[in-house]
Amino acid sequence: MNHSAQPTLPRKLRENLGTVTVEFALVAPLLLVLLFGIAEFGLLFKDLLMLNNAAQEGSRAGALGATTVTIGDTVLSAATGLATENLSVTQEYGIYNEETQIWTWMTLGDHEYFNDAPTGAQIRITLDYPHTLVTAGLFPQLGDEEGGGTVTLAAASVMRRE
Repeated sequence: MNHSAQPTLPRKLRENLGTVTVEFALVAPLLLVLLFGIAEFGLLFKDLLMLNNAAQEGSRAGALGATTVTIGDTVLSAATGLATENLSVTQEYGIYNEETQIWTWMTLGDHEYFNDAPTGAQIRITLDYPHTLVTAGLFPQLGDEEGGGTVTLAAASVMRRE
């Protein structure tokens, strides 16, 4: 009996190791795609929540009569975690016409120390933000444009002018 020889694995265990390796090679790419997809969705959802919060803060400031500059500053300060230089802010007010039953939306302006929306009008703040995909290299078809690597997120909030 030779005691210096390395013990070998039983034949059945060696066959199972080969099977496990092949199965892992087949399943690993799917698991990685799933993992990156979950991470990307989480980042998209976080940015969308930030946009919704910023739009709500802006419309609240507008409903209280703040000027358009103050509304813009409020939106930017509420959009923490976003690249605010890429944030597009639209400020409007709407008046409902009883006869035609149609809302008319106009660009919000300023009148001295307050915005020019009349009391009872609706203040609408709309935000657009180009979210850069972290997984753009893996999923180029997810972007707005083929290979663009960004998805445009939008949020809006409407409040009544007090």
